Amino acid sequence: MAFWSDLETKMRDDLANNKWHVSSYTIRNRTTSYTSFAEFKEALDYVSSKAAEERGDFCRRTYVV
Repeated sequence: MAFWSDLETKMRDDLANNKWHVSSYTIRNRTTSYTSFAEFKEALDYVSSKAAEERGDFCRRTYVV
């Protein structure tokens, strides 16, 4: 199931169609609300990173100890 990828697509579609004013999305039975574009962008960045992990496109940083 591609939950994060589907949510990312929905949010990006809303952004493209200037419908980002929806003001809330439900993520796994938790509703996230926002009141400004900055908050929407922050939520979209988070969802995009989770979607990248879900697709296997995400590469974690490796640090030398």
